[in-house]
Amino acid sequence: MIERATADDIRHVAMNMRARDFEEFTATAPTDSRRHLADMLAHRYSSRDDVLCGSLDGEPICIGGTIEAWPGVISLLFFATDDFPKIGRPITRFIRRELFPRYLEAGIHRIQAISLDGYSEVHDWLRAIGLAQETEPMLGYGKRGEAFVQFAKVKYVR
Repeated sequence: MIERATADDIRHVAMNMRARDFEEFTATAPTDSRRHLADMLAHRYSSRDDVLCGSLDGEPICIGGTIEAWPGVISLLFFATDDFPKIGRPITRFIRRELFPRYLEAGIHRIQAISLDGYSEVHDWLRAIGLAQETEPMLGYGKRGEAFVQFAKVKYVR
């Protein structure tokens, strides 16, 4: 099931997010505490209509967001628990077949995401949802010098 994310959904997934997701998020957050990070994410994203929760049998498994960075550009937010493979295929299909086409038809011309360098599982998934790697590792992007890679899907607008 995919529904608008509540603060409780966000907090639950953040408290139980995959270890590599936690590493990625804390690289760009002012905290290394799982609880503080969960509270920050819940506070920041729970009131947004563009942040969704994927769940199975009432258990929140992933949080995804399409945050409009500036007109025509959305930046993706995504984190999940280790149970993501249980719902990964339908979530991927929803994004590719429904979510992204709606945004592109509505005038969005760029969908972008950054990800911790070396996170091949997520990089493969970003490609599966239609994004392509745009950059080599961007060195020093994280607070401890972690490198990140940028991915995007771009619609020609001229």
